[in-house]
Amino acid sequence: MAKIFGKNCIYEAIRAGHKINKMYVLEQALEKNKNFIPLLNDKKIKYEVVDKKKMDSLFPTNHQGYGAIAQDYEYSDLEILFEKVQTEKRRIVLVLDGIEDPHNFGAILRSADAFGVKGVVIPKNRSVSITDTVAHISTGAIEYVPIVMVNNLQTALIKLKEQGYWIVGTDASGEVRASDLPSDLDLAVIIGSEGFGMSKVCKKQCDYILQIPMEGHVNSLNASVSCGIVLALIKQ
Repeated sequence: MAKIFGKNCIYEAIRAGHKINKMYVLEQALEKNKNFIPLLNDKKIKYEVVDKKKMDSLFPTNHQGYGAIAQDYEYSDLEILFEKVQTEKRRIVLVLDGIEDPHNFGAILRSADAFGVKGVVIPKNRSVSITDTVAHISTGAIEYVPIVMVNNLQTALIKLKEQGYWIVGTDASGEVRASDLPSDLDLAVIIGSEGFGMSKVCKKQCDYILQIPMEGHVNSLNASVSCGIVLALIKQ
C-alpha cells in the first residue's frame, strides 16, 4: 500500500481516480477546508478525523493535515506506452540514467508533467524507484506521467529508436543547442545520474548531445534543474 500525504498530492490522487482505501484528516484542516468531507462522501472514500498525534504516527510530519492509505502506484509497460502515444503530434519521453535521489525523481516528474512528457523510463537497478517520498515531492504529477521500469536501458533506447524517437543526451561536453533540433522530432531525452552523468552505454545510443548554455562560475546543475531547463528549451 502507498501512503499519500500533503493537500495537493491528495487532491490530485482523488482527481486522477487513484484508489484510496482510507483517508485520514486533521480537524484543523477541515476547519479551513469545508468542502473536503463532501468531496470524500461524493467519491465514496472512507475517512477518519484524527488528532495530530495519530496523524504524525501514520505519516511524515509534512502531511499538512491530509493523509491516505492507497493502492500502490503501478509501473507502465514500454509497449503499452508506445500504443498510447502513437497518434500524438510530438512525442517526448524522458530516460533517467541512474537517478538515485527520490527528491530529484519527484521534481523531474513535476517538470515532465508541466512540459507534456509522455512517459519516464527508469532502469530496474541502480536507480530510485517509486516511493512515498517520490510521490509527495511530485505534488501529484505522478498521477499523470506514466513511469516505465526496464531491465536494460540500452535495449529500451534501441526500442525507442525503432519507434521513431531520436535519442538526445545531456552532457557538459554537448555541442548541440536545443534550438538546433528540428521542432517536429520525437525525442527520448536522457538525464544522467547526479554524480556521474550519462553512462557510456547510453551515450553511444545518442543521436544528439545537448548543452545547457551557462555563464556563471559553477558549471554543474542539479539533475532535476537540468531536466527542467532542457525540457523548457526543447518546447520553445
